[in-house]
Amino acid sequence: MARLTVEGADLVVRLIWWERLVARSGPVRVPLAAVEKVTVTREPWRVVRGVRESGVLVPGRLCLGVWRHPGGRDFVALRPFTDVVVSVDLRRPSPFARIAVHSTEAPQTVADLRTAVSRAAVAADGRDEDIPGAMPEPEKPLARPGGRWAGVPAHA
Repeated sequence: MARLTVEGADLVVRLIWWERLVARSGPVRVPLAAVEKVTVTREPWRVVRGVRESGVLVPGRLCLGVWRHPGGRDFVALRPFTDVVVSVDLRRPSPFARIAVHSTEAPQTVADLRTAVSRAAVAADGRDEDIPGAMPEPEKPLARPGGRWAGVPAHA
């Protein structure tokens, strides 16, 4: 069963062995900076758009692979018998416009993904102090320790 995971600065779709064979693809990787929107839907076939480029479509059973449409390419891994689908809309320079994956743990997957995306955005802006749980930088001492010049600011 396909899974969405975050590895470093990338969103990765992990496929099991038979899914890799059917989709003719290894793990799909896109940068977290390319993530535009993360949504959850209970209607899996609404996220499929365009025509199959590679992969397999068994109507009502399985939709796995790359779909091409006027707006780009989508990677989908859908099974209609799962409860929900996590849909991730992407912007350039991602190779895909959307990634849609069925999920039995959608709330946790979405929460983890949104947290990782927000941390990546903050890190890209260079504002580490906004990251929850980040350690503040230690303050620099104003005076040289001990001796005759204690209490005098250091200038070097």
